Amino acid sequence: MSSDEFDDAGAAEGSTAMVDALSQAEMKPKLDMKVAVNDVGACKKHVKITISRNDIERQFAESVGAFGKDASVPGFRKGHAPTQLIQRRFRKEVSGQVKSALLLASLEQLEDEQKIRPISQPQIDIEAIELPDLGPFEFEFDVEVQPEFPLPDYKNLTIKRPIRVVHDSDIDVELKKYIERFAQVVPKLEGGVAEGDYVTANITFLNNGAVRNEVRDVNFRVFPELRFTDGFIPDLAKAIEGAKIGESRITKAEIGSASADEAIRGQSIDVSIEILDIKTVRLPEVDAAFLDRLGFDSLEEFRTAIRSMLERRYKFQQEQAIRHELFNQLYAQHPFEMPAEMIAGQMKTAIERRVIEMQSAGLSEREIRNRSAEIRSFAHETTLRDLKEYFILSRIAEVENVKVEESDIDDEIELIADQSDQSIRRVRAQIEKEGRQDALAAQILERKTIARILEFVKFEDVELIPENKDVETLDESAASAEQVDSSSAPDHSSESADA
Repeated sequence: MSSDEFDDAGAAEGSTAMVDALSQAEMKPKLDMKVAVNDVGACKKHVKITISRNDIERQFAESVGAFGKDASVPGFRKGHAPTQLIQRRFRKEVSGQVKSALLLASLEQLEDEQKIRPISQPQIDIEAIELPDLGPFEFEFDVEVQPEFPLPDYKNLTIKRPIRVVHDSDIDVELKKYIERFAQVVPKLEGGVAEGDYVTANITFLNNGAVRNEVRDVNFRVFPELRFTDGFIPDLAKAIEGAKIGESRITKAEIGSASADEAIRGQSIDVSIEILDIKTVRLPEVDAAFLDRLGFDSLEEFRTAIRSMLERRYKFQQEQAIRHELFNQLYAQHPFEMPAEMIAGQMKTAIERRVIEMQSAGLSEREIRNRSAEIRSFAHETTLRDLKEYFILSRIAEVENVKVEESDIDDEIELIADQSDQSIRRVRAQIEKEGRQDALAAQILERKTIARILEFVKFEDVELIPENKDVETLDESAASAEQVDSSSAPDHSSESADA
């Protein structure tokens, strides 16, 4: 027999075995089981399953029969011992198999018959469940399920669509910001702090006079807003304007709901900024040599590239605004609650999806870093909204038969690679290493579903107001390690979607 014939024969044999297995599965009778399902909270059900004694004995006979083929019993050839003897001798050994088989079969039948839509695997302690010697087999568990709500009317909506054309003045502002990346940072010999300067400072976070954390010798650029890992200072530039070396200024910091320090979550607290050093920038001359260094033949070509970048940014802002209003209208029709523990468990995924979204839109690393800091500071609110969006859009995706194909994943990875100037292989490897495949697929499904909904929507064009506020971001926190209560978590179970 040739190798090709051997492969064909093996394939045929494998196919036959698969068909036999499927046929046996179809012929296997359903369990005679009773199911009691009760709501025990938002998106959580308590399930109690009772399996009849006949099903237990039938499964024992099946498992013992399979076990007996390889069982060695003194006085009998291997696999030839009487079934009753094997049942008595090996009943304890196969009881674990029987229990696992009944659990698996009952859960599959439960999903088919009760139409329960779990969003995670039920937490069942198999070792703690006992298979009785007499009577039925009972076990119970809690399971998180998708929220139940009527399908919203998504075909008769009017959505405001922000529109903006890139003006020369927009390019002028962005051109200056880009050039500043190549500026020299030199000591500031006269005057105090001004917007755009670089400072070295000690930052102390205080709540009712008590120090929550102190960050020393931190360097940052003075912009209108300073973000950190669990909050932000909204009026930084105004607060320290004119301050000289050795001088301290006190202003307010807004702390996010995801702060590790329970005492300051969601609070407005005092922050003291002591100026240790001030530097300013010296802009380079935009001449032919500088443009050549950036890879442009002329200033006009440079401005054209900036225009293209701004158009992508405005498109991203437009899409975000449309999505925000679309969800507000859909959710307002049928509000529903989400359990706090589910939100806490999904925070990391929600942040990952937002990062992927920004990468696909072509935002710069600095823009992504600034936006990510804001998302992390208010991770609870972000995740709460993202989860509700996901469930609403998933329902509509089912009705509209919107699905994520493998080609969609490939296209998205290629887009991210192109926007981030990395190889496709590197982007794919990074996504797989960080376990972001599900987040990527969910983001694609939502975007495709939104695109389908927008086919039915009427648009009302309005002016887009650009998000031009300059922001600086620090990898620091208002909470210190000593004051973090890792066992505590913010309770927002009753919050609305618009938090």
